[in-house]
Amino acid sequence: MELTERKLKILQAIISDFIEGAEPVGSRSLAYRIGLGLSPATIRNEMADLEEMGYLYHPHTSAGRVPTDRAYRLYVNQLMDKYELDQREKQRIRRALRSDIGQLERTLREASELLSEITNLTSFATMEKDARDMSLFLQGMTRIFAHPEYSTIEQARSFLEMVDDRDTLQSAIVERPEGLQVTIGSENPVRIKPGSSIVTATYYVDGRMVGRLGVIGPTRMRYSEVTSVIEYMTDNLDNAFRLEGGKEPDDTED
Repeated sequence: MELTERKLKILQAIISDFIEGAEPVGSRSLAYRIGLGLSPATIRNEMADLEEMGYLYHPHTSAGRVPTDRAYRLYVNQLMDKYELDQREKQRIRRALRSDIGQLERTLREASELLSEITNLTSFATMEKDARDMSLFLQGMTRIFAHPEYSTIEQARSFLEMVDDRDTLQSAIVERPEGLQVTIGSENPVRIKPGSSIVTATYYVDGRMVGRLGVIGPTRMRYSEVTSVIEYMTDNLDNAFRLEGGKEPDDTED
């Protein structure tokens, strides 16, 4: 079965709706929103095909569909629109990340806290001190309570236990390749809670990779916003620690 342009547009709309609303997406409501001039019956048939292809699943209590890990991977790789930070967001990030090499640890803590605040997810930063010593800073662990995936005590406890196991989480982060990396659900190591996604990007000091900045949260996260914010923050970390003597960049810079 082929992933036609129509199927891709329908899948993109389903994923976008589910990310925003956290509710299974039905054919009738989708027909009024995507503007393809398709009837609910036609969309329902396409959704059935997408389910058969492994991109959607059908919760037993709902007539709507929910994206699978495979769907999110396609979305991240091909379908999501790029999120553009506005000037206020950029300026806020640049101001928070002004520093010099002697203030790296404090700056990383502030960067991690700001990342958690902007994305409403649990964030982290790692800093390599030497070949055997790595620091991990975690922020915003209680922000997961804002997400319906962790609405029960059991779900919340399971997530908090995972991130509280610093050695396990740090190991999973350190093993990741350099650059921007998005791992979704079952793509993560088995020690990471099912239904979780991790997004990281590396940052550098004087041209040497020193650590990673990222978030961990439900697979239903705003990937476009999250990846854009993390990339912008790590780019600014690179710039901050490339400047000699802690010289500050111009606030008006894009």
